[in-house]
Amino acid sequence: MRPWAFSSSPRYCTLVLISYYVHRKCALTTTGSIFFMKTSTIASHYVRAAISGAVAQGHDGKALLAKAGIGTEILEEPKARVYPDKLSKLMRILAFEMQDEFLGQDDKPSRIGTFRTLCQLIIPCATLGEALEMGTRYYSLFDMALHTQYEAGEAGGALVVNERRPCLNRQQYLTEYQLVLWHRLSCWLTGKRIPIQVAEFAYDKPKHAAEFHLFFYGEHKFNMPRTLLRIEQQYLDLPIIRNRSDLPGIMKEAPYAFLVKPNNTASINAQVRRILEVSSGEEMPDFESVAFQLNNSTQTLRRRLKEEQTSFQAIKDQVRRDMAIYYLSENKFSINEIALRVGFTEPSTFHRAFKKWTGVTPGDYRLGEGSGE
Repeated sequence: MRPWAFSSSPRYCTLVLISYYVHRKCALTTTGSIFFMKTSTIASHYVRAAISGAVAQGHDGKALLAKAGIGTEILEEPKARVYPDKLSKLMRILAFEMQDEFLGQDDKPSRIGTFRTLCQLIIPCATLGEALEMGTRYYSLFDMALHTQYEAGEAGGALVVNERRPCLNRQQYLTEYQLVLWHRLSCWLTGKRIPIQVAEFAYDKPKHAAEFHLFFYGEHKFNMPRTLLRIEQQYLDLPIIRNRSDLPGIMKEAPYAFLVKPNNTASINAQVRRILEVSSGEEMPDFESVAFQLNNSTQTLRRRLKEEQTSFQAIKDQVRRDMAIYYLSENKFSINEIALRVGFTEPSTFHRAFKKWTGVTPGDYRLGEGSGE
């Protein structure tokens, strides 16, 4: 799969790795009937992995980061989190500089425009299963080192990543992204949030696996025979609702529409997060208040969150962290004002929490953002 492509004009980037744009307190965008949250941040792992192909080919990584407005400190701090708009800008710069949709991660460049041609080819398909089969067969013509294959079965299908020969694929970056992109494309083609039955990986659990809830929601299995996503047959039988007239619009909306996790508005995690996001800038409601708003007892809410492998405190910390990064990047408020806006009465407590979340202090993060401008 081609993770990065420009349209015929370099002004528009059609795909960029795993980018979210943190914009408003509870901003939403829609593409068809798919809703995408825009309030999550991304681990610095993805910046380092994305730029590794360019560095391996002799490009100046720090200069590329500076063009994107990203401080070079992110290369050294594993807990840092990047402002997604700047990650998007970095990916656009890399794709254009390298003229490669794979950003140097495969053993040969993927010509810009290949992904757009794929979309034109599969939009006329009748069902998602047919589109996945045709699309993966199309990509097999290019003899890339890494290739995603569609396998149909009696109860469903699987998107399987095959490594035909060694390539850079730093920290399985390209492997994981191929799966993410095929899945997000499936959601757009059908106008539905396609559940991932299970995501299996043929390697050890990576250090960045904590980010997988953003990309591979559902069950994760490691040290498996192959790397793949399984999709149930009922979703493979869904009709393709898009037509070619939809393509220019979705290409302009990319990277967000393809790469952001389709929001599961029914999940208890999403419902809790929405309540907390709406209250950002005010005093955040406590656990009991959130349970009341959701018409749940505290015991029921705690159990439902546990079933989704999270907790109220974890969601609250994620909302606070992401909003703090947004405000620090905007440079409109003092650090003390930001502390109050994200729910801390004492600036010193906010400083400690932010460093725990990201590995740097709020002041250092803001300086890093400024050094990249």
